Amino acid sequence: MLKRNALQLAISVSIAAFSGAAYADSAKMVNPEAGVVVGYWHNWCDGAGYKGGNAPCVTLEAVNPMYNVVNVSFMKVFDVAEGRIPTFRLDPTIGLSEQEFTNQIGELNKQGRSVLIALGGADAHVELKKGDEQAFAEEIIRLTDVYGFDGLDIDLEQAAVTAADNQTVIPAALRIVKDHYKAQGKNFLITMAPEFPYLTSGGKYVPYIESLEGYYDWINPQFYNQGGDGIWVEGVGWIAQNNDALKEEFIYYISDSLANGTRGFHKIPSSKLVFGIPSSIDAAATGYVQDPQDLYDAFERLNKQGQPLRGVMTWSVNWDMGTNASGQAYSETFINNYGPFVHGQTPPPPAEGEPVFKGVENTRVLYGEMFNELANVTAFDKEDGDLTGSIVVEGSVDVRQLGTYVLTYRVQDSDDNETVKARSIEVYSQKPVLNGVKDTNVMIGATFDPLANVTATDAEDGELTNQIRVTGAVDTNRAGSYTLQYSVTDSANQTVRAERKVVVSDGSSCANEWNAATTYVEGDQVSHNGATWEAGWWTRGDEPGTTGEWGVWKKVSDTTCGGETPDPDVDTELNVSGLAPEYLAANGEVRLSLTLTANEALDVTVMAANSAGVVMNQAKVNLVDSKAITLDIFNADAGRYTLDVAGTTADGEMVVFTAPFTIKEEGTVTPPSGDYPPYQAGVSYQAGDKVLGADNGVYECKPWPFTAWCASASYAPADSLYWQDAWTKL
Repeated sequence: MLKRNALQLAISVSIAAFSGAAYADSAKMVNPEAGVVVGYWHNWCDGAGYKGGNAPCVTLEAVNPMYNVVNVSFMKVFDVAEGRIPTFRLDPTIGLSEQEFTNQIGELNKQGRSVLIALGGADAHVELKKGDEQAFAEEIIRLTDVYGFDGLDIDLEQAAVTAADNQTVIPAALRIVKDHYKAQGKNFLITMAPEFPYLTSGGKYVPYIESLEGYYDWINPQFYNQGGDGIWVEGVGWIAQNNDALKEEFIYYISDSLANGTRGFHKIPSSKLVFGIPSSIDAAATGYVQDPQDLYDAFERLNKQGQPLRGVMTWSVNWDMGTNASGQAYSETFINNYGPFVHGQTPPPPAEGEPVFKGVENTRVLYGEMFNELANVTAFDKEDGDLTGSIVVEGSVDVRQLGTYVLTYRVQDSDDNETVKARSIEVYSQKPVLNGVKDTNVMIGATFDPLANVTATDAEDGELTNQIRVTGAVDTNRAGSYTLQYSVTDSANQTVRAERKVVVSDGSSCANEWNAATTYVEGDQVSHNGATWEAGWWTRGDEPGTTGEWGVWKKVSDTTCGGETPDPDVDTELNVSGLAPEYLAANGEVRLSLTLTANEALDVTVMAANSAGVVMNQAKVNLVDSKAITLDIFNADAGRYTLDVAGTTADGEMVVFTAPFTIKEEGTVTPPSGDYPPYQAGVSYQAGDKVLGADNGVYECKPWPFTAWCASASYAPADSLYWQDAWTKL
């Protein structure tokens, strides 16, 4: 999907450029009204992940609107030679000027989103000493006034938590800062991101929390990167942070313990507790929530006991927008899983006297459809009544251009109380789908049509097959490997592309010969032992022809390299094996175990009829190459029967196989020639051993690698569903 810059689309505001330092409009500090979704933002480019992925640098304006709190990472000491006071420096590799960065913080503020500066990080050199309180407070105030930050997050880790006098100096400095802005009628947000083992009674982060009691706004602990650390719950046992099987229990019990100050943890009220988890498996060594339902269910348990949490936090927005080791995008999975969940919770009642919005919710609009930004949106004030007519909307939505847009809604009452709320609108369209673009092989001299059996459809536009474009060419008179590029574009200007490899061969060698060390995925085709095979799912090391009827490899052609032979005069052949000359009826029931083979694709009907011509049972099969089936006959009387198998080609040509067989009553079956023992499960049969099956037929144990299965009752000849994988009926 084509992505557009959300904030560029949302609001166009002219801000005068400053020569020298850029100063923010700090007329108002933005505080989230209800639930928070906190995301840390990297002040650097290209971070290496725990699983080999990459976190790109992104601008603030690219951060998903559902993150209503963004923590800029990090304020720290960049060079100890410059002194002990931490500061912030914008990394130039991100591609923003100081003024652009400041403007983007202002844009997020206009959408009702808070931007904090995060102090510390894993590699922070923060070692403040007694007497640094005022200097540190003044630097925080300077950065806040320059960039427009709405608060500070304490994100000290490891040795920095207790280094020098940090535990007393930092809280004292923040109290100075909070009081400074309180005198201006503003609330400077103070939050913390402690590693949760430091939150036990008397833990390393407790001095920060106690010193800032009444000053801090919320705590978002890191419930990740802690390995087997966890919590002991009476009657449940030890629940480790890295135990995915008990993830819901961990989230619930650790939150319950903190909210109530039990099980050895320091108390943090649930209204000030934000649950921190990584956005992907690359963002942290452990702690990623594999199933979001675990968090939903744990939060619901807390809601029911009257202790709902304030929201969720993640490290980080960059990892949410990053890629894994294979280059596949994480596609903002975290925010899409948890943003709607947190923001969908019941918000607290509005502040007394302020107008209230209804209907300002995130939504999606189908490409090209009409969108009215005021539809179902209302505003109400306790004193003034209906203020819907006074709503001002900033921003616009272009329904002819795919992307995510942000609209900002404002309404003001007669007492000059203003309510501001942002919503995101995604203009979307389903991408077209290409079908039938698979790698293939062609024999020299054969006719090859690159569009044969290739189609394209679109959810909105319908059939797009006639709009498929193919680039590249295949010369069927010359052996080699050719590449074709297929593309199709829908009315929303979304283009889908696919690549196809075509091997032209004389049959003596194959460019796509199966390799035991290669990884194959669904749809991949290989050549092996004179046939072409297609993978049904991910596989590596499984040899085609050895995985059985239900295994990963399916034969799609008997020709070398999978190519069609150029000889159009080959007759269609249909063969049926496995039919015994006579069967023993057990309680009037007989099972025919058959194998159908053909030299081209057929629609096959299999019928068994008695001597009077009455069809006792029939089955329909789509046959490609070879397939094993069973046909049960019920209420079978002793007598002569006929098996009729009819196959029809795509061109309407029919081929028929007919053979008689006899059903006898118990005790009347003619013994087969030879002296063979009855099959016994558990016997270590060798390749070539012959036994009598449950139908009194003779079966031979298949050669390696199937030999070991012959001993298993799950492959008992004529008495199990999968006997054909181990035995051959003679």
